[in-house]
Amino acid sequence: MARGVGREKVRKLLGLAVWEVELAAETDLLRRLPDRTFDPVSVNAAQSDAEHFRRLLAAEYRCNATQAGARLGISAERFKQIAADLTPVAVEEVRKYGRTLVVRYYRAADVDGLAYHARADAELRAAARSYSRSEAARKAARTRKLNLVRAETARAAIEAAKPAPDGDPAQVLVWTAALMEVVGVWPGPLQRLRLIVDPHVPPLIATLREARLPRAELEAMLTALLTRAPELIATLVAPKAAEWKLGVPVDKTPADLPRFGDHLFAGILHELVSAPPPWLLQARADQELQRAALAEACRTATEATRRHQAEQVIVDAAIRAASQLGDASVAGIFGLPVEMIRLLRPKSGRWSAEHVAGLLRNTPPWLRTESAARVEADRRRRHAENRAAQLAERRLSWRRRWAEVFGVPLDQVPQATGRPTRRAIEAVKRESPDWSRRPSSG
Repeated sequence: MARGVGREKVRKLLGLAVWEVELAAETDLLRRLPDRTFDPVSVNAAQSDAEHFRRLLAAEYRCNATQAGARLGISAERFKQIAADLTPVAVEEVRKYGRTLVVRYYRAADVDGLAYHARADAELRAAARSYSRSEAARKAARTRKLNLVRAETARAAIEAAKPAPDGDPAQVLVWTAALMEVVGVWPGPLQRLRLIVDPHVPPLIATLREARLPRAELEAMLTALLTRAPELIATLVAPKAAEWKLGVPVDKTPADLPRFGDHLFAGILHELVSAPPPWLLQARADQELQRAALAEACRTATEATRRHQAEQVIVDAAIRAASQLGDASVAGIFGLPVEMIRLLRPKSGRWSAEHVAGLLRNTPPWLRTESAARVEADRRRRHAENRAAQLAERRLSWRRRWAEVFGVPLDQVPQATGRPTRRAIEAVKRESPDWSRRPSSG
């Protein structure tokens, strides 16, 4: 049996790189023996027709999407779309940029077979771009023609509607505000117009912009109106002031009354106040009627609240009275004498239903028998006597301290005098009551 040829010798004989030798073995262009050497017959056949062997090897080269796109003269993304049905010869996962990328490899011969599809796709896309450009050009022409028609219509409307400087005051201010917005200039005396919202200004701004007038023409129109606009702005009356003079809110006035936004003109306001028209008199009457109705509603609500509170007080008192039990009732519940129950009253002095229910749930030993109740009564009596004696002794010591501080007899200090703290002593020195003064020697 003939001896196999090693990889390095094959590489030198055929002028291949190591990866090309391995690729030839994988694609069976060179037969590999079990000991990983190469069959001399296949090596000699490849060496005898090296050009044909290299063409076959080149057809087996592996190309990823980027390399395949470069081979066909298209982008990698476009190649992926064209090669959607092409089966890759190898797939591997590569960890890159912090994530796992799936790389697919294709045979160079299969990639070259897609050249026709790539050219056809490029031609179709070029034709689509050309058609889109022509369609865009036609659409642009139609748009320009439509804009010209709109501009002519808007210019005709502007020419017919623009006011003279001595025309309607409201229109003069509306056109002044719209022109300043379109031109982009706001002179100082006219800054007040920016703070007032008028519903006629936005549509006029849209018409002026649609007319596509030259800036010089717009500035000329604005300059013509600026001679009177400051005077008209000075005559504008704020809504609150106008309401105070008219007696009704501004939004209650007729819609055709000249105004700018919610501001009325002083001259028109003076005429209305001097000679009120029928609609103003009616509006004032309606306003007074509304105020009277609101006042009556408030009075009724206040009276109802007061009446409800009074009724609630009566109900609460009745509930408290109903929830209290007498000594006889409690004595009957626990089976003790009334005199004994009277001595065992709680600190509040009343037997509430909640308290009695709690005693029934957890009955203390001193409520179970009369003897235990008597012992409890005696204990409470002694406790009360001891507390009274302690309090009397404490108050006597307080009185002695007061008498010592102010140098007065003990009998002169009142029984109800409190504890002689530092603040209390300072307060008594400031107020100087009669008992704190020493008796005169005369």
